[in-house]
Amino acid sequence: MYDGSVKTKTYIFKTMLPEERGGSDINEFGLFPKEAMMYKTYLPAFEALYKDVGWDIQLAPKCLHTEEREGDIHFIFEDLCVKRYTNMDRTKGLDMEHMTKCLQKLAEFHAASAVYEELHGPYPSEFSEGFVKRDVKKFHVEGFQLKEKAYKKAMLSWGLKDADKYIKAFPTVEQYWAQCLSTLELNPDEFHVLNHGDFWSSNLMSSYLPDGTLEKLILIDFQIVMWGSPAMDLLFFLTLSPTNDLRIKEFEHFVRIYWERLVECLKVLKLKKPLPKLRDLQNSMNNKNHSFYAFFSILNHLPIILFPTDKDSNIHNMSAQTEEGEKYRLRLLSNPAFGNVMKDLYPYLYNRGILNFEDYDV
Repeated sequence: MYDGSVKTKTYIFKTMLPEERGGSDINEFGLFPKEAMMYKTYLPAFEALYKDVGWDIQLAPKCLHTEEREGDIHFIFEDLCVKRYTNMDRTKGLDMEHMTKCLQKLAEFHAASAVYEELHGPYPSEFSEGFVKRDVKKFHVEGFQLKEKAYKKAMLSWGLKDADKYIKAFPTVEQYWAQCLSTLELNPDEFHVLNHGDFWSSNLMSSYLPDGTLEKLILIDFQIVMWGSPAMDLLFFLTLSPTNDLRIKEFEHFVRIYWERLVECLKVLKLKKPLPKLRDLQNSMNNKNHSFYAFFSILNHLPIILFPTDKDSNIHNMSAQTEEGEKYRLRLLSNPAFGNVMKDLYPYLYNRGILNFEDYDV
């Protein structure tokens, strides 16, 4: 400082994992180059669209520097903790206040992405794939096969009525891969946005007023963004993030909350295309091309979110093709907290047709 005093500033440094610690898998998905494009070009442009109409909306942390050195990509971000942003407790689930704000923030991001595409044309080809890439079939198929046996066995412990019915209808590996690939099919009749791709409570940070009221939200991690129906982000988020008492009861209402903010933002940003209708968005939520995001949530993310952390909780144990690995996966999927959610959620998704895997038979 001018008076000779020292003021400490903190920043967040983000870089790629070494190949031996899982970096090779991440590189195969092309996550960091895509995120670099988001922070360099698209997120600042989205925020500028709102600024141009007099709205002060921050979607993501400020990225102060990006560079590629010796094949690795590095980011330097503002430290959101300085602005009193904190991570949400992903294990508890989000209440109505948090769900509403999260859905509205998602709508702000989606709306800007749709208007930007209308103004500047299609996004790069990298944005046509997200969680699923055609050339990483091995990753998805082996991940499914690793969990399949333990998952079916665990279903008997959830308290499901007619559990055998659901086990019998569990997908074959061929049906699962066909479901994965269906996410890459764009329906020209649907409204399209740039999906975050990994939108759930762990990728949101929040700040609060002194009285504890939720003030602001911000999105982080833009590595799996994908052009497509907003139903992708919505199915993922609504399956993973609400409290258990809200997840099913408010499901349709949550879609409306999102849609109302989406249309409000699209009008302000002056989208020229027809505005999306709520009934069309609700139909998209049941479109078989988007069901992967609900099933993948309950297959992969939700069991981990609800599992108490212990000394055995690590990626190695979860993916080990050993007797100990199989025991760990069964313990993960038979966890009473997970079973308590799934005894209601699995039939709900099943009755909506989201888990009708015969729809993917050729």
